[in-house]
Amino acid sequence: MTETLTLTCILPDEQVQQEKKALLVELQQLRSDLLLSQPFIAVLAMRLKLVVVADDRLATACTDSHNVFFKLDFIKQCSSDQKRFVLAHEVWHCVMGHFFRQQQREMRRWNFACDYEVNAILQHYFLHKDMPNNVLFSAHYLGKSAEQIYVILGKLSEDDWAETLHWQGSELPIIESQFDQHLPELGSALQGGIRIDPDFQLTSVNEQDVHRWREYTAAAAQVTGVLAGSHSAGLQNIINNVLSPQLSWSSLLQRFIQRTINGSYSWHRPARRYLAQGLYMPGRQGTRLTISLAIDTSGSTMADLPQFLAEMTSILHGFDQVRLQVISCDMAITDVSYYEKSDLPALKKWQAKGGGGTQFTPVFRFVEQGEGEQGAPQVLIFFTDGFGAAPSQAPAYPVIWVLTREGSAPVPWGEVIRLS
Repeated sequence: MTETLTLTCILPDEQVQQEKKALLVELQQLRSDLLLSQPFIAVLAMRLKLVVVADDRLATACTDSHNVFFKLDFIKQCSSDQKRFVLAHEVWHCVMGHFFRQQQREMRRWNFACDYEVNAILQHYFLHKDMPNNVLFSAHYLGKSAEQIYVILGKLSEDDWAETLHWQGSELPIIESQFDQHLPELGSALQGGIRIDPDFQLTSVNEQDVHRWREYTAAAAQVTGVLAGSHSAGLQNIINNVLSPQLSWSSLLQRFIQRTINGSYSWHRPARRYLAQGLYMPGRQGTRLTISLAIDTSGSTMADLPQFLAEMTSILHGFDQVRLQVISCDMAITDVSYYEKSDLPALKKWQAKGGGGTQFTPVFRFVEQGEGEQGAPQVLIFFTDGFGAAPSQAPAYPVIWVLTREGSAPVPWGEVIRLS
């Protein structure tokens, strides 16, 4: 017989509501004060609604790109400077688009990388004493993106990056809950019930919010003159990259696949256990991926093929179910093979067959006629130098041309990504 667990939900009483109101007034005043000392952050902070909550699902603070939620118990213990830091920290998560950059990366390590990136930026604005305890910072990560930091952390054992904090080269052991992780610990709270605050209402996040915040950032930079020499060159470069992001070809390919397939990452139902972590972690409605990959086996593509296959393998590992059809072609189709997720390591060792001239038309005919075991793909990715004949009309399914460094798009339709 299964034992039934009764959970008592505790709503904020009148005293707590009064504390919340008083802290909200203080936070709003601190935000206004920032207009004099840090106008760029202040202008952007004005785009966010400030909400104080007494809720055990939130450990410190978080943002959904529309609101900043502050946990009452945490924020009332912070000094005025620390409160400003927390607000600025959440603002920069919005500016950097962290809630949409995760893609298929592991959630916990991605959050660490994002916080290292944000706090490296905030060292332009704040002194160490102005930050809450246990803030993730390392001088090693100054100037690096969250994506770069994520890769670096992945080369370390988890104990090296999950259990140690760094400040100016010194190592600080974690004594209490870590500010940047925002991981709620509900074990002790459940013994006497869990505090639930109706004001803790999170808004769904989507790709349009990234564009919205890019517009906000551009407007704030213009109003405050941040790009006209009033800030450090390093900070100006960060903002310029936000306004005109320079993404690697593999990141662009990953975004294309994520945007195209059915069952891609969705913010309509984010995983609730991670809601308090800054909301850069989408829930998934299923990530089944059916993809056709055509490889031009003419000699000019061979030098770039190993790098391309390694990146493709990494991207595909982020999906729950993968069905990959690999088509070799030169003047005609020379080989068709199939890969499930468990077969993906073998993709890195795939050997090209062919080597003559190039015709793209046989591949599209093969895919459209549903020959082989695959059926219709969700997307066709064509790795090529682009020098060959292709159909004049675009097919009904999305196509992306991944071109070698010296390659040229063979037709005006489809999306183009160039190796770099």
